Amino acid sequence: MKKVLLGTILLSSALCAAELSSVSGETTAVFAKKEKATDKPLIYLAENFHEMATLPGFTLMSPSGLVSSYGVVFAGLSGLKDAENTDGAFAMGMGFGDSNTLGGAVSLGIGSVDPRDGGSFNRGTLNLNVGHHFKEYGFGWSVGMTGLDLWHATKTDGDNQDPSFYTAVTKLWANEFIPIAITAGIGNNSYADINIEKRDRKDEVDGFGAIAFYLIPQVSLIVDYTSNMLSAGFGVVPFPDYPISINLGATNINEEGSKNEEDGSNDGKVAFIASIAAAYVF
Repeated sequence: MKKVLLGTILLSSALCAAELSSVSGETTAVFAKKEKATDKPLIYLAENFHEMATLPGFTLMSPSGLVSSYGVVFAGLSGLKDAENTDGAFAMGMGFGDSNTLGGAVSLGIGSVDPRDGGSFNRGTLNLNVGHHFKEYGFGWSVGMTGLDLWHATKTDGDNQDPSFYTAVTKLWANEFIPIAITAGIGNNSYADINIEKRDRKDEVDGFGAIAFYLIPQVSLIVDYTSNMLSAGFGVVPFPDYPISINLGATNINEEGSKNEEDGSNDGKVAFIASIAAAYVF
């Protein structure tokens, strides 16, 4: 059976932070399974969720309560573009353990793609999560860390290098009308209110959450609220037989925060976000 890993493809749209890449990769990996042998064409409309090699995304910026297991590796490429700035990153990782007992994933995030902010690939971060699935309840719980600094450009603000910690839960509601996935959690630093001074965010804890409506097996509508920023978009699985997912949307719709002229960050601006991720099941 064929398996797919997208690790080196180029995304023609804008790219974004490594955490977004990790989120898209991990959510794809959670439901990834081996390709089924079928006589159907590459692109077709799946009639039910059982035909799918993975499910469309259920968060945009929020970490998930569902985690991976051993036997899956994943990669994600993500981007962000507003009226003035373009940024992006790549992430790759793998699952470990067994999510039905204790599983998780570890990933490496690499950014940025824009040489104007200190050089391409000038940031490297480590992300880690562990969790448990309560399959009989359609429920998952996880704790994790994102953004542990491995390397960064010398001119990068040191306050931005503190890791972020979180705990999250995700609940799946299956029904014949519109299945729903709800995620909620709390975290510090990058999950804290974007209006708080960056040097203080590591000491602040705020809530985050997302809700996804599965309109059809291949498309989800996602609303996400993280760091006091509202995001909305779609998750799409274009090839039902392959664990590849695409997220498209907008973030900071409510225009929170203020423009930072020193690092070109996106505070205060609505931005287009896009990601593509894939998993390899062995």
